[in-house]
Amino acid sequence: MKMTASVAARAFGVLLPSSNRVVERVTRAIIEGFPGIDACFSRVPYGGHPAAGYDEAAFLNAAGMLAQARPGVILWNATRGALLGFEPDRKLCKLIERETGIPATTTALETVALFRSRCIRRIAILQQGTPAEGVRLEENFAREGIEIVTRRDLEVRDNFEAANVNIETMARLVDELAAGKPDGILIWSTNLSGYALAGTLTSKLGITVFDSAAIGILSAIRKLGVTNEEFSWACREF
Repeated sequence: MKMTASVAARAFGVLLPSSNRVVERVTRAIIEGFPGIDACFSRVPYGGHPAAGYDEAAFLNAAGMLAQARPGVILWNATRGALLGFEPDRKLCKLIERETGIPATTTALETVALFRSRCIRRIAILQQGTPAEGVRLEENFAREGIEIVTRRDLEVRDNFEAANVNIETMARLVDELAAGKPDGILIWSTNLSGYALAGTLTSKLGITVFDSAAIGILSAIRKLGVTNEEFSWACREF
């Protein structure tokens, strides 16, 4: 029997860290609700980046391969940019756009844009790294006009291990963060399984819980020109 193949009219490309076990799973779960939307993936090494930026050659190689699938936008679905101060992400996007001709964005940049669009100025954050990294996040988000009023630091140093943080631990810590009555609660690592919790905890706490991986994915879908009607179900997740 002859097989026929169809190509989705709209697709986005996803760059993700080599040690990530969550982004692809969350992407597939989300795009099930968007018939005709596809996603393509490419990985870059988690380690080996300069302290103040990215290994540009690795990103251009990965983005170049994604470009061959002709996505409408390329997303770096990782949270590193917030630790770096956001400017390296802006530079990275310009570099990818120049080299591929495809619009680019990052989860860190889209998070700031989302919070600004919703007038969210006081957030609580559950983040993967050390207390020192938590302080850096506070400083860098503050420069973007977003105050981290309280946080919990998981102190996970091996990025792969973030995917093994259990749901019960995350739910307990998010409950603690809600006590400060922030405008929103951010689960900040695309290798934490926050998407599985966000909807339930939002309903329980009465405070929107944002999952970083999902923020990037939903932003990429919007940039493909998805209509408000198509997008309405996803908005309920946030």
